[in-house]
Amino acid sequence: MNNASKPELKKEKVISPIWLLPILAVLLGAWLLFKAWSEAGVKIDIVFDSAKGITAGQTQLFYQGLDIGVVKTVELTPKLDGVIVVAEVKREAEQLLKEDSQFWLVTPKASITEISGLDALVSGNYIELNPGKGKSADKFIALNEPPNIIRGNGLNIRLTSSDLGSLNIGSPVYFKKIKVGEVQRYQLNDQHQVEFDIQIKPQFSHLVKLDTRFWNVSGFEADISLDGMQISSESLASVISGGVSFDSPLQSAKADKGQSFTLYSNLKDSQRGKAIQITMQQQHGLVADRSKLIYRGAVIGFINDIQNTGSHDHFLAKALVEPKYEDLFNDTTQLVLIKPEIGLSGVKNLGALIGAKQIEVIAEQGELQTEFALNISAKPPFGSKALSLTSDNVKGLSPNSPIVYNGLNIGRLTEINLVDRSFELTAYIQAEYTKLLTQGSRFYNQSPLALEADLNGISIESSGLSGFISSPIILMPGHSNKQSTQSQFALHQNKQAALLSKSKIEKPLKLRLNTQYLGSLAEGAPVLFRRVPVGVVEHYTLLKDGSIDLRLNIHGNYRHLVTDNSRFWHASGLEIKASFDGLSVNSESLKSLVMGGISFDHFDDLAKESVRTIHKSKEDATKRHLAIQLSTNDSHGLYKNMPIKYQGQQIGKVTGLRFNDDLSRLQADAELDFPYYRNFARSGSLYWQETASISLSEVKNLDTLVKGDFINALPGKGKPSQQFSLHKQAPNTDSEALHIWLSSSHFGSLKVGSPVLYKQYPVGYVDDAKLAMDGSKIMARLNIDSAYRHLVRENSVFWNASGVDVKLGLGGANIRLDSMETLLTGGIAFATPEEEPLAKPANDQDKFDLQPIYDEKWLQWSPSIDP
Repeated sequence: MNNASKPELKKEKVISPIWLLPILAVLLGAWLLFKAWSEAGVKIDIVFDSAKGITAGQTQLFYQGLDIGVVKTVELTPKLDGVIVVAEVKREAEQLLKEDSQFWLVTPKASITEISGLDALVSGNYIELNPGKGKSADKFIALNEPPNIIRGNGLNIRLTSSDLGSLNIGSPVYFKKIKVGEVQRYQLNDQHQVEFDIQIKPQFSHLVKLDTRFWNVSGFEADISLDGMQISSESLASVISGGVSFDSPLQSAKADKGQSFTLYSNLKDSQRGKAIQITMQQQHGLVADRSKLIYRGAVIGFINDIQNTGSHDHFLAKALVEPKYEDLFNDTTQLVLIKPEIGLSGVKNLGALIGAKQIEVIAEQGELQTEFALNISAKPPFGSKALSLTSDNVKGLSPNSPIVYNGLNIGRLTEINLVDRSFELTAYIQAEYTKLLTQGSRFYNQSPLALEADLNGISIESSGLSGFISSPIILMPGHSNKQSTQSQFALHQNKQAALLSKSKIEKPLKLRLNTQYLGSLAEGAPVLFRRVPVGVVEHYTLLKDGSIDLRLNIHGNYRHLVTDNSRFWHASGLEIKASFDGLSVNSESLKSLVMGGISFDHFDDLAKESVRTIHKSKEDATKRHLAIQLSTNDSHGLYKNMPIKYQGQQIGKVTGLRFNDDLSRLQADAELDFPYYRNFARSGSLYWQETASISLSEVKNLDTLVKGDFINALPGKGKPSQQFSLHKQAPNTDSEALHIWLSSSHFGSLKVGSPVLYKQYPVGYVDDAKLAMDGSKIMARLNIDSAYRHLVRENSVFWNASGVDVKLGLGGANIRLDSMETLLTGGIAFATPEEEPLAKPANDQDKFDLQPIYDEKWLQWSPSIDP
């Protein structure tokens, strides 16, 4: 019997796979619960006085512009004295909900001093949150007004004032009229003073020093005196909402954050400004704290102290100048005592008669300085030219008499001295007018009223009412363009004396001229140069050939006006020109109406005449033209004397019209005026006919409906030429434009000039159309502006955008119109597929098919295509 033991078989325990399903369900449920908890947000209660402007499900909660929640419900409080707004705050904003957190309703608000909450006009009213500190909380009481909150990284400092004035939250803070900060909030302290917390922008925080002075610049400052009223302000914003300005010494240390300063009522009270010293021989009516420094009518400082240095003829005045004007006080600055001026021209500085005197500041650019001397009268301006004039008498003249050129004051007389029974006058001409002092210049004393009468008429010359008190000195520049270095001149008694001072040494000029037409000329008739009589007709003789020989006498002091380039023409009677532009009546002089006359001028562009001739008119005298020919296959609208224009200015005209031998083209003979033919009679010049054009997109050349069509031109740069083509429309001058061809069995309402649209924006036009040689298709050439040629690719599709596309269905009608212009004149639209990479750009002369209708997907294409 075999007693060997048998092996014991044990079955291993294995978890059944069926338990995996419950485990996964539990895990999924836990995840869903966590997700619902994290997304559900935090419920809070906010008590408001009123529910006005708050809507459940719509009013949102914001923190610094970020949406952090929404109002869920609005309920009445148990005591019916307010409402409880239940809001749900996003879980990630839960940390903002502290015991001291503040909530308030933001609504649009506009007043004279404040505009806020304008974003609520678009988004609707919303609740703003300002996070606080302490423990977490879920119940809050809303504020009725936004709190005073200081935010930002600038320099925060405090100003103390006796009253609020017109300052408000947001009022600007200025440094030399540059806004560098603003008022953040204000409050009353225990001493019943107003404390302002202001914030200076970080980039300007270094400007605030320990010795900085602040003053109020709110509203405007009015200075009312006998001279009138002066009103000044820091800025328009400070007039409306108040403002603060400050000044800092360069040597002072920077202010610390939270530093306290006094806010003064004005600059004067702050005793801040650039200090200057003024020396003078006597006080001249100046009064401390009342006398001001004035620059071009603006008060820029004041005198705060006047001392006698111990000498009876030496006084020292101290003044403070506004920091923004400190650059005016340099080595060119003059301080001049303002004195009253009374005359027929008016009364100036009347306030200087009564009360404290004022000081005028006259300054140019220079090196800064702080010590000045007070002047009784202004010195000649920097850079002016000093003059010395001599005369036997000075009737009507006085210091300060003006030097005048053609009615413009260009200088002044400063001193009059008697030397050996003659007078020496010191004067100056301002720097910008010294170029008028040319070689041969003369000066004369103009009488208040000068009367000259002769056969030429009556001439009255007056210096105005002011001349009866102080006569002006008149400058007559010399005929030379070369500037004079002379500084000493004779002062003549009148204009005629000044003129004769040159004519004494020059003889009259005798001229002999020829003319075919005498007109109303007679002996003694005037010879005019730019309407000024400069000579007379002495004699005329009829020659054997029927022409007339005239002898002219040009006065000696005007003989230099006759040059080799001079042209003469008849100036008799009236010249009347009538056109659609109006009526023009011209006469050279009253005497020429009766006796006839001759006018002349010199023209540098004209050559010397072999025989001096008197022409019928100025136009004939200066006539220089170049004949050109314009050819076209369409004579519609062309006419003789049709103007040729460039940028609205006429440069020529059509002189005749004729057909060529086979009658296939019209030849327009034209002439271009001098000097325009230099640029327009060259290859590359373009000519086209302009006519009235009225469409929904533009109204053009309406004046041609009355005046007739005209020819427009563009200059060329090639070789001289006199043969050109006349186009019926403005040619394309875009040399980089893309030209491609479209083919279709029919073009509908398309025509030359129809627009080409990309996304309904015009990018070109149809500039040519023709029938294919086999007659199967119509070919149209498109001109795509160079700026948009990159939009056309090898796979771009084109379709006819003319008229209105109407699609009807059970859901209704769909009507599509590219533009009102394409409705009337036709148009072509195209689109480029959205593919990566984009197809290659189209090349000139590429051909495309014109699709009769568009596919809806084409309208959805919107690729980004860089040039």
